[in-house]
Amino acid sequence: MHRSGACAFSQMEHQPSPPGDAGRYPTEMKTLAILLTILAIQCSTVLAESFRIATYNLNWNNRHGDQVLDAISTAKPDLICFQETTLQSERFLREKLSVDFPHFISAGHAGKYAAERFAFASKTPLSNPKFTPPDAGLFGFYSTTISVGGTAIHVVNVHLSPVVLQRGDRITAVMNELSRTEAKHEIEIAAITGAIDVRRPTIVVGDFNSISTFVAPKTLTQHGMIDSFASIHDDADTQPTWSWPTRPLPISLRIDYIFHTPHFVTSESAIIQREGSDHYLLVSELQRVAPDGG
Repeated sequence: MHRSGACAFSQMEHQPSPPGDAGRYPTEMKTLAILLTILAIQCSTVLAESFRIATYNLNWNNRHGDQVLDAISTAKPDLICFQETTLQSERFLREKLSVDFPHFISAGHAGKYAAERFAFASKTPLSNPKFTPPDAGLFGFYSTTISVGGTAIHVVNVHLSPVVLQRGDRITAVMNELSRTEAKHEIEIAAITGAIDVRRPTIVVGDFNSISTFVAPKTLTQHGMIDSFASIHDDADTQPTWSWPTRPLPISLRIDYIFHTPHFVTSESAIIQREGSDHYLLVSELQRVAPDGG
């Protein structure tokens, strides 16, 4: 039968010491105990400063609540940033997530667009919620502050102007429409960067409706922010977060992002696909960098 190292170690404590070694083993045991204690403290600190954050555009017309809940259960986030919630889906989420995510806040603009709302669901309290109406585009952005390991983190939930598609559009039509959104995105991302201070721990997440080489992601990178998923996946842009049934083939792109300041490093990032939305859930586990490391 296999015995674990812990069991073997426990048995060693009860073995008689060889002649002449009686004074050496207690000292070594004390030294080992001290080292194990230090390691346990360090591990506890690391775990306390780990943080899982997810972004999920639900699609306002989503009728697959069970799929949404399954994606969240699989991702195991501490904070979820939703786009395209509705008053109905918010009631559903608030009820179904109330045990694991008791802190739920939401906002929208003028009620003109079905896809305009945002929500946060968190395991820990949220503070300073602020909705910023759009200067361009349709949706604006929604921000809050969460404390992780004693560090206040500014989280900005964004939904940039969508690419207006017709079901069955050909790929060339889609790419032309992507290009036409760039002027709007330039104004929108300027408002977002104007609302954040990258010298402080900050995360910008959401549906950018942009591929990584377009103006919005590039602007955040130029401001020193890090694309979480791309930081640990060399083939990031080959892994889509969104799909649409164009002809002759569906088009799939990475247009949802988690950007963070250098106060964090990404230890894990994954895309979780479920039915009901044209977007997939994106989740990252972020590790707080020691203060002397940035």
